[in-house]
Amino acid sequence: GRIRNIRGVGLPLESTRFRGHVIQGKAHATILFSTSMIRFALVAALVALPAQAFDLQGHRGARGLAPENTLPAFQRALELGVNTIECDMAITQDGVVVVHHDLWLNPDTTRGPDGQWLDKRGPAIHELTFDALQQYDVGRIKPGSEYAMAFPEQQAVDGTRIPKLADVFDLVKKSGNTSVGFDCETKVSPLDPAATLPPAEFTRKVIAEIRRAGMQRRIMIQSFDWRTLQVVQQEAPEIRTMYLSSPQTLA
Repeated sequence: GRIRNIRGVGLPLESTRFRGHVIQGKAHATILFSTSMIRFALVAALVALPAQAFDLQGHRGARGLAPENTLPAFQRALELGVNTIECDMAITQDGVVVVHHDLWLNPDTTRGPDGQWLDKRGPAIHELTFDALQQYDVGRIKPGSEYAMAFPEQQAVDGTRIPKLADVFDLVKKSGNTSVGFDCETKVSPLDPAATLPPAEFTRKVIAEIRRAGMQRRIMIQSFDWRTLQVVQQEAPEIRTMYLSSPQTLA
C-alpha cells in the first residue's frame, strides 16, 4: 500500500512492512531517504495529524500478497481496508482500458498461451487486442526472478488475467464499499511513443471509462507523463491529478 498526505508526503509500502525508500513530496518530486529517516518522519506525522489526514493505498492492489494489478490483488486490498486502490492503466489495440503496469508484457509475471514463461519482454499492450491479451496468465511471479525475491509472501492465483479498468470498478461496486478511492496512473512515455496511443487520445479514453462508471469524484489520475494530466485538467476538471517525477528528472 501507500500512505499519502502526511504533510504532503507519501510513503510507499508493500504488504504490511516498509519495503520502499522513496518519499513523494508535495512538489511531486521523488527523493531518496534512509529507512530510519522514513520511520522517524512517519512517527512524527502520526503524532502531529488526525487519522483522517491519511490515505492508506493498496499499491497495484496488494502486490505483496497477491498478483499485482489483478482482481485478486484488488479484492485483497479491499479486505485489508485500504482507503485507496492504486493501479496502472494501459489501452489495448481495440481501445479497451486495462490495468497493467508496464507498456509491454513483463516476463517476470507473464506466461503465454502455451503455459510457458515469456523468455523476454513481450509485446506492447497496445499491440494486442483485448481477446489476445486474455490468452496470457499473470497469476504468478516467475520463480527465481528478482521480483520473486522481493515479494516472497505473494500468493499465486494461477489463471488470473489482466483485467479491464471497468472490472476493477465493478469489483468495488459489488463489494458494497462506497468510500474507497482510486489512484490510477496513465502508462504513457515520451521515450516510447509507438508503444501506446498518443497522450491526448489515451487520456480521453480513460476519462470516458471513468465517467461511464460514475467514478469521477472517487478517482485521482497520476502520471510521469504530464501531457496526459494537462488533458485531464482541461477536459475533466472534476478529476483530481497528481504530477509524478523521478530522481533522474531532478539530476
